[in-house]
Amino acid sequence: MPDQPSDKRPHFILANTSESKPFTAQSRGGGGSEPPPELLRSQHGVALQAQVQALVPIAEATVAKQRALGLESGLGLQIHFVSQPGVKLAFERLANDLQKIELLSVREEGDSTFANVFVPEGKLHHFETYVADYLAEKKNKNGIAIDHKSLINTIASIRAAELRALWTDDVELLPQSVDEQFWWEIWLPVRGQRALVVADFRKLATLANCVVGEHQVKFPERTVLLMYGSQQQLSQSVMTLNCVAELRRAKDTAEFFDGMAPEEQQEWLEDTLARLSVASDDESTPRVCLLDSGVNRGHPLLEPLLNTADLHTVNPVWGTDDQANHGTGLAGLAGFGDFVDVLARIIHDGG
Repeated sequence: MPDQPSDKRPHFILANTSESKPFTAQSRGGGGSEPPPELLRSQHGVALQAQVQALVPIAEATVAKQRALGLESGLGLQIHFVSQPGVKLAFERLANDLQKIELLSVREEGDSTFANVFVPEGKLHHFETYVADYLAEKKNKNGIAIDHKSLINTIASIRAAELRALWTDDVELLPQSVDEQFWWEIWLPVRGQRALVVADFRKLATLANCVVGEHQVKFPERTVLLMYGSQQQLSQSVMTLNCVAELRRAKDTAEFFDGMAPEEQQEWLEDTLARLSVASDDESTPRVCLLDSGVNRGHPLLEPLLNTADLHTVNPVWGTDDQANHGTGLAGLAGFGDFVDVLARIIHDGG
């Protein structure tokens, strides 16, 4: 083994822990390795054909309303695909770059898969053609099937997306009352015109009397905003929400606690310690072995969880204190999990 650089810990270098194997290419099927279910083609195709055709007047009315509102980031309709029960939806085949048809989100619930797709104005014929080819059992000149069976046979239904269809968070986080106001995470597509997409959503949210936060988080393919409002308010604009990829519930962050004065933080610390119940120090209590940069055991929340005799170091010169401001944080994570959740429970309990 070559000499280790001086900034490495040689006792962390693990030898003889892997073996080489030749690369084996995996097959690339249209909807995964499982073949699509066998369905009665005429019955299934006619049903889907009627569902797509029923979307045409809805799409026309939606685009007309979007145009009247002056939206600029793309006119069109979001449609919702539902898989056959127990069958993986071939969702990767729903998008089409040439037609600018976007796959916005995919979620699984129970034994079904759900996908939201944005279809631009005048592009519903793309899926009408798919279903027509399926019904005609279309083949190319070499007799090879090009009937989209591997996609169509995984689809149970196609319909216009409703507000619930855009929700990709834990279903239990969506309030049961449609009138309850809360903070939402709004995930917007970019579409090569991020500012226009954000401006369109702000316009729609304002019309729904919702409040949108000033800040935004930018990812390569998404922009995330915070919005305060109810399901009832947002549902007023659901058919015009051409610029929303996903809806989630905004999560508490540490910013609220980090922004407190030291005196106030000390009060929260004392309140937390008063509620802390530490497991007995015997064989029935699980242990966590942490290999890191040391731990500052003097922290009031960590002291009850750490025994001085359990702090070790390979080189006595290093000491067991945390010199890199890393191991202490991991010890806290191991002991308490996300501490924002811990403090949020204190708020919920009326502390």
